[in-house]
Amino acid sequence: MSMKNKKSYVLKLGGHVLIDDQRCIRSDILSKYIDVITHLWNHGITIHLVVGGGSLARLYIDTLKALKAPKTYQDVIGIEVSRLNAKILLHALRDKGVNAIFIDDLQAIKKPKNELYVLGGLSPAQSTTAVAALLAEAIKAEKLIIATDVDGVYTDDPKKNPNATLLKKVSIREIIDILRQEHEPGSYKLLDAIALQVIIRSQIITHVINGFDPLNVKRAIEGEEIGTLITP
Repeated sequence: MSMKNKKSYVLKLGGHVLIDDQRCIRSDILSKYIDVITHLWNHGITIHLVVGGGSLARLYIDTLKALKAPKTYQDVIGIEVSRLNAKILLHALRDKGVNAIFIDDLQAIKKPKNELYVLGGLSPAQSTTAVAALLAEAIKAEKLIIATDVDGVYTDDPKKNPNATLLKKVSIREIIDILRQEHEPGSYKLLDAIALQVIIRSQIITHVINGFDPLNVKRAIEGEEIGTLITP
């Protein structure tokens, strides 16, 4: 496939997928993501990455909260952690021959030609999911894929309610009443208000998948019925 015909997707990789509750990096999962993204890159598909902070960001934010630091500063530190996570993947992808570029300003983004963008957080009070939606909007991505630590979008929090039902396919407007924004740094819901707004205004097809199996990214691209497909 020629470079001008490369297809672009945006993957929001949840920090809780890469980092466990003991704040250790899941190196096996990380390595598999590198392999999957590199394989797709070599076959004409670019997976631009936005990486979350996970439990490590939560540790720093909770510490700052105990010290009564301003919430803006808590957010800033959470952003720094997400960027560190992103840079781990950045360098691993470069070692595989992928032309990965770290971006910390959306204004620097243009329609990619032969680059794979890697980002962490950008601004206080903004989730990395919102960043991923903004990136998908900016580059006119084929789809936004959200890899998280649950199987998709549920009618309720599946970690708290065992009777919550997985939604296989739903419109973005139908889930606005289910998903609510959290305002505490580091504790955002699956989709926050900014991400929802961007997805609606730019009609972004969004696929929420279980991120613990990196091959789910390939399955989502190929149109397999996994996770939750969110239509505009």
